[in-house]
Amino acid sequence: MSKSIAWRLALAIALTCALVLSVIGVFLYRSLASELALRDDQALLGRLEQMRALLHDSDSLEALQARPRLYQNMLGNQDSVLLVNRQDGGQVIAINPHQQALPTLPPIAKDRAPQRADIQTHDATVLLAGMAQGPAGETLSVMVGKRLEEREHILARYRLNLYVAIGLGTLLAFALGGLLLRRGLKPLHTLAQAMRGINPRSLDQRMPVDNVPSELKEPVQALNAMLARLEDSFERLSQFSADLAHEIRTPLHNLLGSNSLALNQSRSPAEYQDVLASNIEEYERLNRMAENLMFLARAEHGQRPLHLHPVNLQDVGQELCDYFDALAEDRQLRLDNQLHGTLTADLHLLQRALSNLLANAVRHAEPGSTVRLLRRDEPGYCWIGVHNTGPTIDPQHLNKLFDRFYRIDPSRAEPGDSGGLGLAIVRSIMHLHDGQVRVSSDDSGTLFELGFARA
Repeated sequence: MSKSIAWRLALAIALTCALVLSVIGVFLYRSLASELALRDDQALLGRLEQMRALLHDSDSLEALQARPRLYQNMLGNQDSVLLVNRQDGGQVIAINPHQQALPTLPPIAKDRAPQRADIQTHDATVLLAGMAQGPAGETLSVMVGKRLEEREHILARYRLNLYVAIGLGTLLAFALGGLLLRRGLKPLHTLAQAMRGINPRSLDQRMPVDNVPSELKEPVQALNAMLARLEDSFERLSQFSADLAHEIRTPLHNLLGSNSLALNQSRSPAEYQDVLASNIEEYERLNRMAENLMFLARAEHGQRPLHLHPVNLQDVGQELCDYFDALAEDRQLRLDNQLHGTLTADLHLLQRALSNLLANAVRHAEPGSTVRLLRRDEPGYCWIGVHNTGPTIDPQHLNKLFDRFYRIDPSRAEPGDSGGLGLAIVRSIMHLHDGQVRVSSDDSGTLFELGFARA
C-alpha cells in the first residue's frame, strides 16, 4: 500500500480536504463566536439603557424594589446579573443568581451612551457599569452582566460538530479518492499488459493510443517512438552481427585454405614465403577491421575526446592530396584542392574523415576525371565535400551508405579496403563534432559532404 501511487494520491487528496475543511471550520467557528459575542454585547448595552429609562421614569425606588419579578422577567434567564446601588452604597436591586463575587467597575457617565468598548470580562462574565438618574433626581449606579456559560456551551458543541465533520469528510475523501484513482489508473494497467507482450521477436508492436486519456497520449507516443528506435537498433544490431560474421569469415577461410594447401605437400621456401605474405594481408585486413570497430565503439560511447582548435583547411587538403597523389596517378586521376579558410575541429579526426572520403572517391572515380575537395558555406553550417565523377549511385543506396559493413557491390573488396566501415567512421566523427553528413549522386558525379555547425 505504501508503494501504491493511487493510495498516495488518495492520502494527499484526503489531507488536502482535511486542510480545506479545517480552514473553513475555523472561519465558521470564529464567525459564530463573533456573532454570539456581538449579540450578548448588544443585549447588555440595551439592558443598561432600559434600566436607565426605567429608573428615570419610576415614581419611587421603593415601588421598584417591591416588584423584583419585573426585573427577573426582563433579564429572561438565570445567567444575568443586575445591581442598582445608591451613592452611599445601599442596594436598591440585587439580582445575582450564582452569588458570584463581582468587581468594582468605573461606571460611565449617565449622559453618555454605552459602547462595546465599555464592556469588561471578569470570571467568565461580561459586565457593564453606568450611572443613572433615579426618582427625584437621585444618582444611582447600575451594573448589568451576563455569564458566558451558555455561549461557551454553544461553541463547544459547534467545535465537536466541526471535528466530526472534518474527520468524516477526510475519510470520505480518502475512500472516494482511492476508488476514483484506481478506476482512473486502469489505462496504465492496460498499457502494462500490452508492454508485457513485447519481446525481441515482437518489437514491431506498438502501444494503443486511441482509448488512452489525453494526459497519457504524449507518454505513450514517446514510448512508441522509443520502441521504433529500439526496433531499428535491434535490426541494425542483427544485421551488424551477420555482416561482421560474413566479413570475418572471408579472411578466415582464406587463411585456412592457404595454410591447408601449404601443409598438404612439400613446397619450396619461395612458395612458403608467398603463403605467409598472403596470410599477412589477411591478418592486416582483420587488424584494420578490429581497429575500426574499436574506434566506432569508443566514439559511440563518448570515450574519444575531442581536441578542438582552428584548422587551416587548405593545408589539410594539400596534405591529403599529396598523400593520395600516387594512387590517383595510377588511376589516371587529378586531385584538385579547393578548400580555404579555417574551421574549428579536431585535426586528426577531420583528416581521418576526409581521408576515408577521398579514398572512396579515388577508388570509384572514372579514369581521366578530377576529384575535388570543396567548401560551401550555408547559414549555420560550413560544408566540406569530396566530389568525384563516376557511376551514379542508385537512390535506394544513399541512405544506407553510412551503415556499418554496407557495400553497394560486396564483391568489390580491394587491398586497403576498410571492410565497409569507412563511411560509418565518417558519420561517427561528425557525431562527435555535433555535425552532419550527406551524400548526393547524379549525372554530374557523387558528392559526400561534412557539415560543421558554425559557432
